[in-house]
Amino acid sequence: MPAPDAQACVLEEWFRLPESRRLHATDAVAFAFRLLQDRPDMVARFRSHGPLNHDVIVDWLLPYLHRQAG
Repeated sequence: MPAPDAQACVLEEWFRLPESRRLHATDAVAFAFRLLQDRPDMVARFRSHGPLNHDVIVDWLLPYLHRQAG
């Protein structure tokens, strides 16, 4: 399992996005793919603690989606 520091770094990047880009599960999926592609340094830093892949990142983000009311 990746270190809690990995999750904190991923969430920090997630919350830097405007709220309008954090509404739906598709936003989380796109973010995870972009992060894995654009930030290999961060991914490599935490890889020794366990797999840091798309599914792990999306699982971390899902509880923080901002769902639209109504």
